[in-house]
Amino acid sequence: MMLLLFGGALAVLLLYTALLGWGWRRGRRPGPPAAPDERPPISVVVAARNESAALPTLLDALDRQTHPDAEVVIVDDASTDDTAPIAEAWARDRPAARVVRVTDPAPPRKKRALTQGIAAARHDLLAITDADCRPPPEWLSVLAATHADSDEPLVLAGYSPLRGTSLLGAFARYEALVEALYTAAAIGLGRPYMAVSRNLSYPRSVFDAVGGFGADADAPMSGDDDLFVQAVYRRGCATVQALYDPHAAVPAAAPASWAEWSRQRRRHVSAGRYYPWSVGLHLTLLPACLVLLWLAPLALGTTGVGLLATGLLARHAALGPAAAALDDADLLAAFPLWELGYALYHVTIVPLGLWSPPDRW
Repeated sequence: MMLLLFGGALAVLLLYTALLGWGWRRGRRPGPPAAPDERPPISVVVAARNESAALPTLLDALDRQTHPDAEVVIVDDASTDDTAPIAEAWARDRPAARVVRVTDPAPPRKKRALTQGIAAARHDLLAITDADCRPPPEWLSVLAATHADSDEPLVLAGYSPLRGTSLLGAFARYEALVEALYTAAAIGLGRPYMAVSRNLSYPRSVFDAVGGFGADADAPMSGDDDLFVQAVYRRGCATVQALYDPHAAVPAAAPASWAEWSRQRRRHVSAGRYYPWSVGLHLTLLPACLVLLWLAPLALGTTGVGLLATGLLARHAALGPAAAALDDADLLAAFPLWELGYALYHVTIVPLGLWSPPDRW
């Protein structure tokens, strides 16, 4: 019976591995040519709350953008630090920049702030990022050219790697890599469910077609990325595309502490309570198989070790192409360690996020 249980877990994992590999090959898009001919105007919208330490780096990166007609909208979400003065001083001498001040903050705060920023944006084409990100110079040009290259509305789910040199930083990088693989694979399989708000782009018409983020007081705190993409898929109002062009990857700093990481991950996981049951089933079944295989050696001895090793080799084969394409291949040197951490994450942080989500952003 135990062999049947753990063997079944391996069989399911191998099936998911094959699907992930196939979906990755179908779903990943490198972007338009390096020197696009058409770049429609685009507005960057950033919601910032108490980001005075990180904001100058983002503003410097936005200053370096090569797009000739880009607007920047910084939304100060009632910050209590110097976020607003920094943003306003920067925008003062830039005609294509503006600062929106949130004077009536209320949950869900980030969704409300982004909604106000989108309403204030002059251009139809939108790019969303966070205050702690560092977009490369070609970011907006690649986004705009990719939209222009399509005959239908697009939601571009870009890659946003996390950068850090500590153990936590390396593990956060690995999580972002796995998330990127899952995102592109699901898109390639025709079932988009995920994106990251650090690097997301779509026309305002798509935002309006799905009714925005659902920023009423009862809406989940998270979901301006994944729940938004799911709404777009349900409505069929745009094509969701994974844009993993190296010129359009938007890095961000990894969390500075395990407590900060835990809070971020719980907040992210909390949106899972609003996922369709079919998505939730897949996101439960695959991690459950991973956890079972780590328990197999304890239950089956050497046979269990063989099952675990087979599962890890399959996971490595699926992640390898993504790691190479996204310039994260160095992470695979400690692959078993990260997989163990990933399994532990699913039996600790994920249940906490679903049952006891954080009550603040």
